[in-house]
Amino acid sequence: MKSLQLQRLLLPISLLAVSTIGAWLVRDILTLPNFTMIYLLIVLIIAIRRGTGMAMVAAFVSFLCLNYFLVRPYYTFIVADPRELLDLLVFLIVATLAGQLGARVRQQADEARRQAYEQEILYRLTQSFNQLTTREGVFESLTHMMQHDLAARSIYILPYANPAEVKDQTIHYILLQANNQIYATLCVAFDTPQTAHQLRLINTCALQAAMALYRIELTERARKSQQFEESDRLKTAILHAVSHDLRTPITIIKTSASNLRQFGDRLPPEERLETAETIEHEADQLNKLVGNLLDMSRLNAGALALNSHPNSLEEVAGDVAARVWQLSGQERIKMDFPDDMTLINFDYGLLLQALTNLVDNSLRYEPLGSQIEIRGTLQKNEARLMVINHGETIPDEERIHIMEPFYRGKDGHIGLGLPIAKGIVEAHHGRLWAEETPGGGETFVIALPLEAKEHDA
Repeated sequence: MKSLQLQRLLLPISLLAVSTIGAWLVRDILTLPNFTMIYLLIVLIIAIRRGTGMAMVAAFVSFLCLNYFLVRPYYTFIVADPRELLDLLVFLIVATLAGQLGARVRQQADEARRQAYEQEILYRLTQSFNQLTTREGVFESLTHMMQHDLAARSIYILPYANPAEVKDQTIHYILLQANNQIYATLCVAFDTPQTAHQLRLINTCALQAAMALYRIELTERARKSQQFEESDRLKTAILHAVSHDLRTPITIIKTSASNLRQFGDRLPPEERLETAETIEHEADQLNKLVGNLLDMSRLNAGALALNSHPNSLEEVAGDVAARVWQLSGQERIKMDFPDDMTLINFDYGLLLQALTNLVDNSLRYEPLGSQIEIRGTLQKNEARLMVINHGETIPDEERIHIMEPFYRGKDGHIGLGLPIAKGIVEAHHGRLWAEETPGGGETFVIALPLEAKEHDA
C-alpha cells in the first residue's frame, strides 16, 4: 500500500521539481506570467493523471515555489511588488479551478470507460446466456465471467456446491431470483472490498443469470406442454384409428371362447383344437397391436431412451432370421454381408425390433417358396441394411404414405410396424425409406451413421 502511494506521488513531485529548477535557471530571462503558465500546465497534467486532491496540492505547492524561488525578494515568502502578489493570488485561484476542471474531465473519461467495460461484459454475458439451454451451462458461464472479468477469487452456486472456508476475503451472497422464483444463491469472494459500481455490476450479472434460468424454465414448460398436447392428440387419433382393429380380435376371441363354453362337449376334437388355436392367434395379434400402440406413443412423446453400444448388424439380422425359422419352420430369409462389415453404435434391442417389423411386413407379401434377402453394405459415412422382397410392388402414390402412423393399407388394417421402425431408426440419427426392387417387389433400406452421435434420452 505504501509503495503504491509513493508511485502516485512520484509524478507530481518530479514535474514540480523539474519545472522549479528549470524556472530558477532562467528566472532572470522570463517573467512571472511565463512561470505561472508553466505551473498551470503542470497542475492540469497532474489533475488529469492523479485527480482532484493531488491537483489541489500541486496548485498550492506551485504557488509556494513561485513565491519562494521566482519572486523578489528570493528565498522568502515576502512579495515586494503588490502587483506580483495579485498575480500570485490570481494564479492560485486559476490553478485551483483548472485542477478541478481537469480532474472532472478525467473522472468523466474514467466513468465512460467503466460504463463501456460494464456494457461489454453484460453484452457478452447475455449473448452467452441466450445460446444456453441448461441450468448447468448458465452456472458455468456465470462462474467463468466472474473469475476472468471481475477477478473473483472463488465463486460457488448454492445449494449445488459447498463453498470452502475463505479467509481475508470479501464475500457476497446474491440470490438468483426472477419473477418471484429463487433458483440458487451466488456466493462470490474477492480479495479486496468492491466499490459501489462493482457491486451493481455483480448484481446485474446475477439478475441476467436468473433471467436466463427463468427463460430455460419457461422453454422446458412449453416443451412439456407441447408433449402433453401431442400425447393427447395421439390418444385421440389412436381411439379413432384403431377401434376397428382392436374390436376385431376381441370379437373373435369372445365368440370362439363362447362357442367352446356352450358347445365344447359336442364339438369334434379337431374343431375344438382349431377354435383354441384361433383364440391364441387373435390374442397374439391383439398383444402385438397393443405393443405397437405403446411403442408409437413412446416415440411421439419423445420418451424413447437409447442404450447405444458397438454392435453387429449381421448379428441382428441373424437373430431375426432365427426367430422366423422358429415360427414358420422354414428358411424364409437369406443373408448377405461383406467380410469387412464394421461394428455400429446402436441400441441392439430397439434395432432388432425395427428390423423385425420390416421383415414381418416383407414376409407378408413374399411369394411362397421364395426368400426375402437381408443385405448389408458400407457407404462413405453410413452402414446400410436392406430388406428385399420379391412380391407386389407398392405404387408410388402409396409408397410415400406407408410409413405414416395409422395409415390404412389396401386390406383396411392399420400398419404400425413401419412407422415404429422409422421412428427407431431416426432416433439413431439414421434414415429409413422404401424403394422398388429390380424385377418387382419392395426394398426397405436402413441407413445408420458410421460415426457415433449423441442421442437424446
